Amino acid sequence: MLSLRRRAVWAWPAVLVAGLGLILVFRLVDGPSGSSAASPAGGSSGVVAGEPSDLAAAARRIRLLQAQVSQTRDQLAALQTQARNIRQQIITLDEMLAGDSLTDSPGFLRDDTSVRALQKIIREAASSPATSDEPDRLGTAAVVARERLRSKLESLREQLTHETAALDAQSGALRQRLRLQSDEVEHLQRQVQKELKSSALPPPTSGTETDLASGQ
Repeated sequence: MLSLRRRAVWAWPAVLVAGLGLILVFRLVDGPSGSSAASPAGGSSGVVAGEPSDLAAAARRIRLLQAQVSQTRDQLAALQTQARNIRQQIITLDEMLAGDSLTDSPGFLRDDTSVRALQKIIREAASSPATSDEPDRLGTAAVVARERLRSKLESLREQLTHETAALDAQSGALRQRLRLQSDEVEHLQRQVQKELKSSALPPPTSGTETDLASGQ
């Protein structure tokens, strides 16, 4: 279904151009006789000057807007994917903090050298219990490292929360832009169809959209 919609969107300008070609041919063939018949009575040719070029300009505008709509959709999808990934990171951090599993190594933390260094201290203390004849230096270092690591993860979680809020705001702006662009495309399409109908020619989309929708 998505493929059919994309075909319908991009096929519309091509069909419109074909319709404009028919109008131009009709004007060229019928123009001289129509002019001679209308001039004595009304003092004008009876043909709206510049109508084909206006329609061509509308067709170009529609194609440009459709390209912008596609680009906006891609940008919106990328932002939404990024926001979902960050939200998943926040969930992972919540689980680590709630379960005191601070030495877990999810992918987004593996490149953080300070996190890896603190986790290493905690792991070494856990794997090397202190003996009775020497101070528990590793244990003390592990306590400090655990406090620092927890504070760092909490700070990272807060930072990620702010990032998701910013991404949500950007996504909202893109959705608004997408609505405006889509509304303008539909408005121009209605105008062009009205002009084609007023030229006594069938709208170029009358059969094409039906064929595309049925998969032909």
